[in-house]
Amino acid sequence: MGDRRFLLHAALVGLAASACAQWSRSERRLPWIPEPKVAQLGINLAGPADWNTEVPFVDAFRMSRPWISQREGGSWGSGPALDLDENGWVKRLEPGCYAETLLCTIQGEHYPSGRYTVLYDGEGELRFWGSGTVASSRPGRIEVDVDSSKGTLFLQLRRTNPDNYVRNIRVILPGFEATYRENPFHPTFLNRWRGVAVLRMMDWMETNNSEIVRWQDRPTPQTATFSAKGVAADVMIDLCNRLNADLWVCIPHKADDGYVRGLAQLIRDRLRSPLRVYVEYSNEVWNSQFQQARWAAEQGRTLKLGGEGLQD
Repeated sequence: MGDRRFLLHAALVGLAASACAQWSRSERRLPWIPEPKVAQLGINLAGPADWNTEVPFVDAFRMSRPWISQREGGSWGSGPALDLDENGWVKRLEPGCYAETLLCTIQGEHYPSGRYTVLYDGEGELRFWGSGTVASSRPGRIEVDVDSSKGTLFLQLRRTNPDNYVRNIRVILPGFEATYRENPFHPTFLNRWRGVAVLRMMDWMETNNSEIVRWQDRPTPQTATFSAKGVAADVMIDLCNRLNADLWVCIPHKADDGYVRGLAQLIRDRLRSPLRVYVEYSNEVWNSQFQQARWAAEQGRTLKLGGEGLQD
């Protein structure tokens, strides 16, 4: 059997070599090879995080760290579990406790300095420290002077009304208050990737070790921060439309049929024609450092795939 496979492989290689030689002699392309017009380059975008070295969004809260529960006088992160709504906003705080997040931790002045505009709904108290100093404050609006040379920008939720809790926090970079709704992307970010043929959203979707199963589990444009479960698919599609780039999505390894159907319908309805979509199942399902690899191996054992040779 091994000899037959070797002979078949050798025959295929010979046919390919012969075809290439004929193509070279005639200087004609094989019919299944498209004629290149311009150089094509794809990029895998860096994932959303407060330490990301580029600034994709003009709303800094989009990249903020998930809320950290703090207790007055306690060690870092020693507060009780936070009561969050479906979008990740804090609904109530325990006595003597507060919630905190890091907005920008990029060192070396790699995020903008200037006056930031902070907008929010609900009733409560927000405080800034680190690189930010409050210049003015009134309900629903705070102006913060930020000096990125001073390191990290911190935000604290010190008080919130459970009947009208603080939510929909936006921390708008200088100069974008009038336009952030129509265009959420920083122009430097758009210019950097303009001309790229395809955007792979593996890290933007937080694909590795994803816990998303159902379509309703996905991040949406209303989600507090994209650093927890990834960037909303609506936003990824919007970016591809603006850059005229094909979309490459990575399906979470636990995603059910409803998730796949919902994502497919959203892409069909929103992605501008003739842009294409590439679909990949998770990422590096062979790599045992990721949960998806261990999960896939377990599914294989359950289905008795691979016989006796299926190992961890």
